[in-house]
Amino acid sequence: MIAHNEADTIGAALSSVTWADQIVVVDTDSTDETADIARKMGAEVHVEPNHPNLNINKNIAINLCRGDWIFVLDADERIPYELAGEIRLAINEGRADGYLVPRRNWVLGKWMKRGGEYPDYQLRLFRRGRGGFPAVHIHERLTVEGKVKRLSRPFDHYPYPDLNSMIGKNLRDTRFEAWHLFQNGKRIGTVGLGFRIFIITPLRMVQRFVFKGGIIDGSQGLIRSWFDSLNQNLRWIKLWELHRSDRRREEER
Repeated sequence: MIAHNEADTIGAALSSVTWADQIVVVDTDSTDETADIARKMGAEVHVEPNHPNLNINKNIAINLCRGDWIFVLDADERIPYELAGEIRLAINEGRADGYLVPRRNWVLGKWMKRGGEYPDYQLRLFRRGRGGFPAVHIHERLTVEGKVKRLSRPFDHYPYPDLNSMIGKNLRDTRFEAWHLFQNGKRIGTVGLGFRIFIITPLRMVQRFVFKGGIIDGSQGLIRSWFDSLNQNLRWIKLWELHRSDRRREEER
């Protein structure tokens, strides 16, 4: 697990994995009591810089694990009792090198069953030495060498307990996403920006809310679909801003 200022959530996350032989927490320069809480709950805490690319520190945490099997968990996630039992069974049987686990995403207190939010399979359980994160983009997923199977019991994810958390995460992620695109040579002008803001992202919202059934999740489904579109718009606007600033610097030379 990696954590940055997660004092409000890390206790519940660690409580859900007390059955593990080893709990590793990489604290990324938290300014609250995250590290102290983790230590009190029996975790091995290691402090690292707060890299914008989260996967750098996730790989550090993986390399600190000593057991034969590793489960990657975020501070806003929980492993229910039923899944813990299924994990033990999968490890004992050893029929695969990695396992995809369904994830229940909770938004503003509600489990999102539609809108493309479930089962949201995540590759989280794997044999040590067989898996890692490509440290390229914050949304790069774990990769595993070998056979991968699926578990049936879900774990819970609480990324957005309130609107402030939704806004904060959107601002953080879109800043990194825009910079990643810019560094890889992606540019956008006024026409391209308008096309994405007025055509692409509205269609994306309609797809999630209507065709993928987000409407069934009620107000939370609407808010989640809208924030997803906002995320896309902010990413392209920030890329446009980076492009404009770069051109100004070139003209001033």
